[in-house]
Amino acid sequence: MLQTLRKSASGIVAKVLMGLLIISFGIWGIADVFRGFGGQTLASIGSTEISVPEFQQLYQQRLQQISQQLKQGLTPDQARAFGIPDQVLNERLGEAALDEAARRLGLSVSDAQVVERVQQNPSFFGPSGSFDHNYFLQLLRSNGFTEPRFVEAERRLAQRQQLIQSLAGGMEVPQVLKDAVKRYESETRSVNYAILGAANVGPFAEPSEEQLKGFFDARKAAFRAPEFRKISLLALTPEALAGKEEVSDADVKAFYDANQARFGTPERRVIDQIVFPNADEAKAAADKIAAGTSFADIAAERKLEAKDTALGTVTRADIFDAAIADAAFALAAEGTSGVVNGRFGPVIVHVGAITPAAVQPLAEVSADIRKELQLDAARRAMLAAYDKIEDDRNAGATLAEAASKAGLTLQALDTNAQGTAPDGTALPAIPARSDVLRLAFATEVGAENDPITLPQNAGFVWYEVTDVAAPRDRTFEEARAQVLARWKEDETAQALDVKLAELKKKIADGAAFDLTVADAGLELRTANGLRRGRANEGVPQDAVAAIFDARDGAVGSTTLPGDDRLLFKVTSVSLPESAPQNDKIIADIGQSMQNDLMTEYLVQLQSDLGAKINRAALDQIVGVPGEAVN
Repeated sequence: MLQTLRKSASGIVAKVLMGLLIISFGIWGIADVFRGFGGQTLASIGSTEISVPEFQQLYQQRLQQISQQLKQGLTPDQARAFGIPDQVLNERLGEAALDEAARRLGLSVSDAQVVERVQQNPSFFGPSGSFDHNYFLQLLRSNGFTEPRFVEAERRLAQRQQLIQSLAGGMEVPQVLKDAVKRYESETRSVNYAILGAANVGPFAEPSEEQLKGFFDARKAAFRAPEFRKISLLALTPEALAGKEEVSDADVKAFYDANQARFGTPERRVIDQIVFPNADEAKAAADKIAAGTSFADIAAERKLEAKDTALGTVTRADIFDAAIADAAFALAAEGTSGVVNGRFGPVIVHVGAITPAAVQPLAEVSADIRKELQLDAARRAMLAAYDKIEDDRNAGATLAEAASKAGLTLQALDTNAQGTAPDGTALPAIPARSDVLRLAFATEVGAENDPITLPQNAGFVWYEVTDVAAPRDRTFEEARAQVLARWKEDETAQALDVKLAELKKKIADGAAFDLTVADAGLELRTANGLRRGRANEGVPQDAVAAIFDARDGAVGSTTLPGDDRLLFKVTSVSLPESAPQNDKIIADIGQSMQNDLMTEYLVQLQSDLGAKINRAALDQIVGVPGEAVN
């Protein structure tokens, strides 16, 4: 919570600090682990001690934060597996080490500076847009902080920032490195190139049965059948329940009548208005209009241009002022109102062209309305259906029996972990596909599993593994089609490599690149202005890195996705003299340099101070059986 409250005040220096605490102590480790602590002391570094209650509070806060992000609680075993206890302890030891260094150096922050930091933190701004003390206290209380405790924590943070700023605050990226980055970012290249594919080699003679069997025997592992599982799946979604919901014609008509705007376009009018400074001037203008003067002439008399009077082509809902909306939509086309008492003064309104409302007939939209109402009803019924299914399962019903009682269809899947059936077809679309596969391949046959909750209240999915086919070696007869396809792929790849080598040798021996490509029956292509990390028309991104690894005038090649080959010649390399500097990359490099310096400093600081922990107390807090903490 503390990091959340002060995030706006921390700035780049605090980011360096907090980002390095885990890194630095991960490098150090925790030294001198022993048991000679007082009962309420968990760890120490230098003369600074970390108490058991303090660490317990920090640890529970971190667990709550992670649980909220994962949307599920963490068991003590899971927390330890993720390394959360050591992470929290290392962060606190890092802060303590910097506090100790600041104390020894005599660094301090005045009360006035702390007050200024707190008052400038946007986290504590109230509705007025400035610091609100009552809101500040409320926020602290809701997160378990007292004002003195938070102020002291803010003071320590400011002292750490002073220390870090003195080390890395003025660090600049060297100009030679900036120039190298600019060159890397802005250098452009032009190439001539050609693409070799399967159509440029072969055809190949069909392999004999002996060749194919030999190919299979040498690569049996590549044709091994993976584990397959039969999975029963029950999806409870609004779509699954919607068909059972009855919606009457009267319900459809009532929805249609109440939502006319959804089924067509509302009436639109071209509207102009003149706002007058007072009622007398407005009445005088209205009298002139009644006597025959046009609205346009009144606007001209008042030296108003079209942009000063036009509201545009609008619907009734577009007009903020209800009185003006009522007056404008009561007029006929080319009609002008009398004086209207608008919110911002007396107004005269003129209506130009009118586009009538257009509404789709009920017959055209009734099917869509019925579906929508069924889905709405199904959403309301879904939780009751969920409870019924869970009650049936708790009473001993199988998943198939629970599905039957709920009037739902149980899906049967036979798939590997990648979602492919034994015949090679893809798994049909199912809710929570990736979660179902991941969890189903981690459970046991017949195990009763908790349902998967779909995001945004979209439903629930139950799954049960009914059978497992273990990985096995396929026979040659089973894998024959795959073996033949793989043999052809290998033959094609070898032939492409041979042809590519021949073309490159011919060019190296003095033949022109373009003539060599043409003689080989390939299409000569040109690409100009290629840049690293950019989309380039014609040249696949996978080939750009190889092009930039080659010298000016060099001939090179690379493999493309799908096993095509690209043969290229670099025809020019250029570096724009006025290329802009990429400020983000320079900032990232500067941040990395600061991180490196701070890591070295913290490593040395820990070595000088020495970190010690009470392992028995730590194990007690994080759920490892051990000695009790007094």
